[in-house]
Amino acid sequence: MEKYYLIEQPPLAEKYTFLVDDISDKVNYGRATDIDKINYNRKIMGEKFDIDVKVGLLLAESKGSTFVFDLGQFICVLELRADQKEGKMTFFDCVIDMPKNDINKMLVDAYSQNIANEWFKVQERLLANLSPETDIVRLHKPEF
Repeated sequence: MEKYYLIEQPPLAEKYTFLVDDISDKVNYGRATDIDKINYNRKIMGEKFDIDVKVGLLLAESKGSTFVFDLGQFICVLELRADQKEGKMTFFDCVIDMPKNDINKMLVDAYSQNIANEWFKVQERLLANLSPETDIVRLHKPEF
């Protein structure tokens, strides 16, 4: 059963709100594993993004795909099964107080070296353009 979330988004709210199942105390990391939350988040990102994901899944010709992209000041890693019935959407703040080697190990253990390489490319681009105007995303863990 699909869940429906009523959360104000811009222009009614200051930031875009993305739903997660787990969130860090500092709100600099979050992960959604509930497919309804992932689908909600995909809708917030817009139709063009959703079409790009569907095309990526079709071109992958595998059991699923992993996408790495920027979202405000977050680096997002979206993992989806080909049938789009299961997945994970993980948000990392682009500013991480951790040595690069440790971040790389964490990413390789969780994903792969290719995903880690893409993650660092996105991080480099975000850090080069970091400003208050890019702080447009907040993570939210619903309490129901």
